[in-house]
Amino acid sequence: MATRDAVFALLCAALCVLAVVAPTAAAQERTASGPGVEPLVQQGVEPDSTRIVVEVSERGDARWEIQYWTRLDDENTTEAFQSLQDDVRANPDDYTAAFAERIASTVGAAENATGREMAATNVSVAAETRSLPDSFGVVSYSFEWSNFAAVDGDRLVVGDAIEGFFLDSSSRLILSWPDDYGATTVEPAGDETRENAVIWRGTQTEFVSGEPNVVLERGAGGSEPSATPTPTPTPTPGDSETPAAGDDPFPTTTALIALALVVLVGAGAVYLRSRGALGGGDSSDSGDGAGAADATAGTDADAPADSTAASAGEAGSELAADDAATAAATAGAGADTADADDTDESDASDDGEPSPPPELLSNEERVLRLIESRGGRIKQQEVAGALDWTDAKTSKVVRGMRDEGTIEGFRLGRENVLRLPEDDDGGADAPDGDGDSNGV
Repeated sequence: MATRDAVFALLCAALCVLAVVAPTAAAQERTASGPGVEPLVQQGVEPDSTRIVVEVSERGDARWEIQYWTRLDDENTTEAFQSLQDDVRANPDDYTAAFAERIASTVGAAENATGREMAATNVSVAAETRSLPDSFGVVSYSFEWSNFAAVDGDRLVVGDAIEGFFLDSSSRLILSWPDDYGATTVEPAGDETRENAVIWRGTQTEFVSGEPNVVLERGAGGSEPSATPTPTPTPTPGDSETPAAGDDPFPTTTALIALALVVLVGAGAVYLRSRGALGGGDSSDSGDGAGAADATAGTDADAPADSTAASAGEAGSELAADDAATAAATAGAGADTADADDTDESDASDDGEPSPPPELLSNEERVLRLIESRGGRIKQQEVAGALDWTDAKTSKVVRGMRDEGTIEGFRLGRENVLRLPEDDDGGADAPDGDGDSNGV
């Protein structure tokens, strides 16, 4: 029993490590996207992450800077970025023309939605290298957005112009405000806070209807916002452009820790196998013959019994190791009956056996079934309503499925729309293609 408990604990530890490492690795391998990224890719530079820095002034105007970060970790990438940097300096209009057109369209849509007169001006582009201490190439597009925030006396209300702003897993939004203002409302809570700034990361946050929503009041610098995130150390000057050590887009320390855990789990598995816990050792030292009985039951059990056990595992069964052994023995005892009925069960499956009830489906399977029942597409809000889930739970499940490639998502007006990958036929109803993936 103790050995079985050890094996179960080992498997749980391995799954926890995979849950941490797999999403991180997938996020790092994904190429950043957004307005102005196409000319960079054409020059052979594929950004790894995106930072969207928004500095709100007391007049309600905002200075936007969209930064595309590329790790310069090999000679080819470094040379490609150097060539890009020279071209940006020599021909900036080749980069800002399409970007300015895209931003003007976004600002115009926000003007119609809010009723405030808006404009995007002073569009520019720059390229430089930075060290954190690793070397990065950074291309920054910047512009001024007039009347971005609503002004109400000594209050600034930020967010209605970008309601439902979309952040993919490689991007983050950094919002800052004047020193004499303080945040009284931050919705949703920031993934990180700094002095006069809040940060949302695409890997942790998904804005829903009415978000982001930040209310700033003059003289409220010492008050706590209504949604209080975990505090972090005050950054050094210029942090809106140069991130603190904890803001590194490539968390190598976390990766090293995860690697160490994997090594430990592997070593433990080898040790347990050498002791016979994983089927590689001699079972003769079990004095009461229980090991021999289990082995006989395992030999007699055939494919249908294995399929039954697998289905039970997928449905989230929490049977202990002893229960699993009992089930295997029972399956072995009835193996002859299963063989006799094998042809009948196969025919029943081919004739279209009823699908399993919802309570035996995983969250992901329930979402897929719902999308298929709606013809391959559905609004994310409808998923939350149909499954009686909260917005937070729905966002978490959907984000995981998008990262795994199980489903795809795009913006349709102010709504998130989910669809099956094989349903993507490039039709005219998809809004502006993948360029909207950063919500700008």
